Amino acid sequence: MWRLQQKLKIPSRRLTQWSKEEIGNVFDQVIDWETNMQHHEKQDLNNNTDIYREALNKGHVEYVKWMGMQDALLKQKSKDKWFENRDSNASYFHSLIRDRRRKLQLHRIMNHRNRWVEDDENIGKATIHHFQNLFNFSHQFRDQDILNCIPQCITEKDNIYLTTIPDMKEITEVVFNMSASNSTGPDGYNVTFFHKCWDIIKDDIKEFVQDFFSGKSLSLKWNLQPIC
Repeated sequence: MWRLQQKLKIPSRRLTQWSKEEIGNVFDQVIDWETNMQHHEKQDLNNNTDIYREALNKGHVEYVKWMGMQDALLKQKSKDKWFENRDSNASYFHSLIRDRRRKLQLHRIMNHRNRWVEDDENIGKATIHHFQNLFNFSHQFRDQDILNCIPQCITEKDNIYLTTIPDMKEITEVVFNMSASNSTGPDGYNVTFFHKCWDIIKDDIKEFVQDFFSGKSLSLKWNLQPIC
């Protein structure tokens, strides 16, 4: 698990550096090319020559390219599953991002005394107190016969199937059935990366999955940022 994590870190850092040096800020580029297009359109109207018309066409191609990159970023940030059926609309995606952030914010929380507390520090203390009491609870289970009252829903055959370590064939099928646009976040690898580079990374992915099913613990990175 650690080895796969380190291998993914290296190209991630290189891609981030390459993006900053070769691409820059996509949103700034869109604004710049909107200004450039206004200039080219004015020049074409005033002069109406092949040279200015060619400059206008080339500018339009660049503008469309940057708009496409902006839409891809906004799509990933908004995680809108029905983007493909909608027209390009930057303000729409910005509103989705703002709405997601607003819903994730906690302005107040009820503590163990049934009192509302506010601000980040008090909310944090109330949360820690709640889970400390929840997971430090000690209970002595004496009546083992009560377990016989729980209906058996999983057959022995099902249990063997569920506990079997996945092989390469099963892991490959799962990976290629995942949506290509899914990712761990705006700066994470999307599933397209795993599809395109499968021949290179498949052995590392297989060992990672098999380690997990063998009972090895996930690091904090994998707990917070699942691949799928």
